[in-house]
Amino acid sequence: MNQNQLVQDEMRKLIKRSCESDQFLNPHYYSFQKSLLKFFFNCAAVTIDPSEGQLSLYRGDILDQSPGKMYDLNEASTIKISFENLEETLKGCLESSERATRFYRSMLFHYNNVGDVTSDSEITAYA
Repeated sequence: MNQNQLVQDEMRKLIKRSCESDQFLNPHYYSFQKSLLKFFFNCAAVTIDPSEGQLSLYRGDILDQSPGKMYDLNEASTIKISFENLEETLKGCLESSERATRFYRSMLFHYNNVGDVTSDSEITAYA
């Protein structure tokens, strides 16, 4: 298994863990989910409504084309996406590019011990 596959597997474990947790008891997992969706959909903000099964994506016109991307939120538009299973939706957002792998490693490093859940296999940023 190569590095990208290992990182993808660890992200799937973290996604599963985040969906098993109550977002109100552990808001860090909610933050993780929103960050993953913002990265995948390239949007300025995200709201997840699990009870309605809906994602709200807030996109603005991009003012600056540099990698940091500045958004003009005065020109924001909202896109609503329905989902039946948040875990599967989040797993479907995983990409296999070099840029995505760097982002996922950062996420794994940041959210590794958020749940303080002991498990047989630790989630790590490096394989």
